[in-house]
Amino acid sequence: MYNAHKLFYQPAPQPCLKNSLVISDLQRNKLLRARKLVRAALRSGLARASDYAPQDEYYNPRYLVVAKRADLRDKSLRPLFRTQGSWAYDTLNQPARHGQQIDLDEGMYLPMSILEGAHPAVASSTLYKIVEAILVELCEAEGWNLDTSKNICIRMEIDSESHIDLNIYAVPDAKVELLERAMAKSSAAADSATHDPTVAIRLNPEEVYVAHRKKGWEQSDPLELEDWFVDAVKRHKAWTDLRRIVRYIKAWRDERWDACRLSSLSLMVCAVDALDEANTPPLPNRDDDGLLVVARALAIKLGSPIYNPVVESKQLNDEWSVDERNQFQLAARLLASEMEKAITSEASAGGALQRLRKLFGPRMPNDTSLISAVAVIEKVRSISPARAPSPRVGTSTSG
Repeated sequence: MYNAHKLFYQPAPQPCLKNSLVISDLQRNKLLRARKLVRAALRSGLARASDYAPQDEYYNPRYLVVAKRADLRDKSLRPLFRTQGSWAYDTLNQPARHGQQIDLDEGMYLPMSILEGAHPAVASSTLYKIVEAILVELCEAEGWNLDTSKNICIRMEIDSESHIDLNIYAVPDAKVELLERAMAKSSAAADSATHDPTVAIRLNPEEVYVAHRKKGWEQSDPLELEDWFVDAVKRHKAWTDLRRIVRYIKAWRDERWDACRLSSLSLMVCAVDALDEANTPPLPNRDDDGLLVVARALAIKLGSPIYNPVVESKQLNDEWSVDERNQFQLAARLLASEMEKAITSEASAGGALQRLRKLFGPRMPNDTSLISAVAVIEKVRSISPARAPSPRVGTSTSG
């Protein structure tokens, strides 16, 4: 039996899988510079939104019967921004192979005054056209590619290895002012940090809307999902580092497939559920054991509906084909089997290392000195895991 924890984690800059997943300062600074340019362009452009909107789309023609028409010239479009997704969760990985990209998910918040009651005063499709008209100028100047094929975001491809995804949100005007003050306090730190500091303001999820190209405005609060993940990290911190476990399982996926529909959010939900439901928690200070707990449950979870933890009845894997589901389950069974053999029954440290490198690739150090033999793996675990799942309320969108 072996302890392979050091293969997965050691403090930087020592060699291990986790440290090989961290993006470089050059990559981080490139994305932060791009984010700064995107924010500046949108602040400037949306201050004169009517310059970018087609004349016949100043307002939504379906709602001309309302007394106060939604003329963009009457609107004060002062956006606020907050980074979300893996950058905010601190689970962003270096790509495993060429063609995979580092992404930064950005949320842009606009005042609810662009909504009239339950109906959009400015159609989401119109707002997309305005924002894209602003961003196309920036992309042309910087040599980026603007991808408008996504229904719920605008993608700016910075180069072959990185992109920024922009989601557009609407929030109550009074809350915009509170958000503006809170974000102003942390803006300097946010530009230099790996992810934005948490803004200590939470909105009623029913008051937050995201712009969808085809479906219009949908209720969605991206901070709900972040809260759910942060709570899960805290819940399991006594025995494992959930952020690192999520990064490892994403690294396995990226090593296994060039591209696939097994989303990071799906893997994150499976990891949290597996740890919540484990009869005993992972051994402390054993990332290999924590990952094994998740791997043992993964195939079953991938074969079942995976629900967004903060969106009522929203299934994350309902669009997988039968073939995709079978592929994911087969790969997950192999992950569990190979990890089990490597840690519990392999005859040599070299054999254990071979099995693990087959799963995680060359980013895992080729060094048997990072594996130590143990006579018995301790199975008496004194701390019981939290079992209560996070409430499925409200709506949310993850980048």
